[in-house]
Amino acid sequence: MADTSKRIADLAQRQPAQLRALEHRHAAAAARPLARALADAEADAQQRWMMATTPHQAIPSTANLQSLIEHVRKSLEAAFYGQGAYATAEAQRAAYAAAALGIQNASRITGLLRGVAPPVNIPVSTGPVSDRAAGAIQAGVQEEHSHALALLTAAGLTAFGLAGLKSVFTRARRAVSRITAGIATAITSAAANAALLVARHLGPGVRLLWVAEPGACPACAAYAGRSIPLGGHFPGGLSLDPRRTVFLTSIPGPPRHPHCRCVVVPWHPRWTTSGTPLPTLLQRLARAGTRRPTVPAQRTA
Repeated sequence: MADTSKRIADLAQRQPAQLRALEHRHAAAAARPLARALADAEADAQQRWMMATTPHQAIPSTANLQSLIEHVRKSLEAAFYGQGAYATAEAQRAAYAAAALGIQNASRITGLLRGVAPPVNIPVSTGPVSDRAAGAIQAGVQEEHSHALALLTAAGLTAFGLAGLKSVFTRARRAVSRITAGIATAITSAAANAALLVARHLGPGVRLLWVAEPGACPACAAYAGRSIPLGGHFPGGLSLDPRRTVFLTSIPGPPRHPHCRCVVVPWHPRWTTSGTPLPTLLQRLARAGTRRPTVPAQRTA
């Protein structure tokens, strides 16, 4: 008899790679315009700084400094203009694609587990967690813009010179990270919600089973093979290596952390498979492929 547990585990573990590809494609599309605009603005600002200083005058004159500050402020406004809304729309498109893919994968796995045709005609929905992640991007971008402007002062540039000017753009570029993190969260959350939608069509007793991304961190690997009832929460504080980051809050499903690409699949204790029981196999695979710790532990929500 074929080892159906292994076949299902292999299929389930392909989905994180699909989510990663979605994340890379949409995050690049969403963040690239802002990243390029900030790079151009910084190069221009540094050139203007160099033209306004000499080997004997490290800081521009008062008039030149005020003119430079005003120019950089306008450059930042131009760079950030519309970027939050654009990135939010890209995140929503990415989340919808992840949800559609999640329904397809969860339905296929369910068909293998039950031995009958999977559910059909399930409407695509990204879910509230994904929607919040996408919706928060615009505010996050605006927040980093405001923080960058707060550093753009005569006092700061006089005290720190060119390094102070560079720090303005370093802070501004955090908006790029906020975009990519928001898109990653929206994608993985949408895929998890898709599995929940499929599970709701399968009757009582169906649970959500955690599938760790191949090479998962110690925190995520600790969830592999665990299951919860629909509407339940996975516990917080799990990790195969407590020296690493321990996430204390309980969660309804992936992502456990930013850029987590773990997934959940519908599962029922009465759905039998040949070979090693599926939860046990997923647990073994996660423990065999866990990334080794490289940084000290932190505790976080």
